[in-house]
Amino acid sequence: MNTETTDNIQLTITPLPFDSELFGYPVGKAEITENWNENKFLEEANKFQLVYIFSAEPLSMISAEIKEIETRIVFEKELTGNQDTDIGIKKFEGELNSDLESLAFQSGAFSRFKTDLRLNSGEFEKLYKLWIQNSCRAGEVLIADNSAGFVSCNLKENLAQIGLIAVGKDQRSKGWGKKLIHAAEGFSFSKGATKMRIGTQEANQPACSLYSKLGYEVVEKVRVWHYWKK
Repeated sequence: MNTETTDNIQLTITPLPFDSELFGYPVGKAEITENWNENKFLEEANKFQLVYIFSAEPLSMISAEIKEIETRIVFEKELTGNQDTDIGIKKFEGELNSDLESLAFQSGAFSRFKTDLRLNSGEFEKLYKLWIQNSCRAGEVLIADNSAGFVSCNLKENLAQIGLIAVGKDQRSKGWGKKLIHAAEGFSFSKGATKMRIGTQEANQPACSLYSKLGYEVVEKVRVWHYWKK
């Protein structure tokens, strides 16, 4: 390995102060584009307890400390404003309650923070509770009648992005998923958004199928690994 390649590997791991403070241990991320060298990565990663590794291409891993966790997919669609607003869905007002918190946890059923069993100190719950709290405070949550389901959408200029979405276990197969997405599209379009993005996991086939049926196209696919120091 030449010096240039070594330097590239050293620079790929970025500390994540937010995640580190939330989880209570050092967390970093590595975005790999080329020159992958597992031994050099492990030398650098030893400074962290957890490192997220992102790559658009497959990577060959040997160390048991590195596990492939998910393939992340991002869908996108142009918004036209033609979506009907369902009267059974409205903007959530008030403080986070137990029903909404439960739905937020259900929305992360395929989350890498839940499926990586090495993260067993409440990382998933900490992250998703904070996520839904912040979404509520920002006025970005729409909720169905009787807490049948909810969706959160963040707007930045003309781009809207669905962050969390879930339908209650006893309310599934009733069309709520489609209604929630249409409500998010209408809400976002009224705020000036012209595009909507939705991120999910490739393993979440019901979600992927729904988004495709609603006219969304895949614009990004990223493989994700977790390094966990033993």
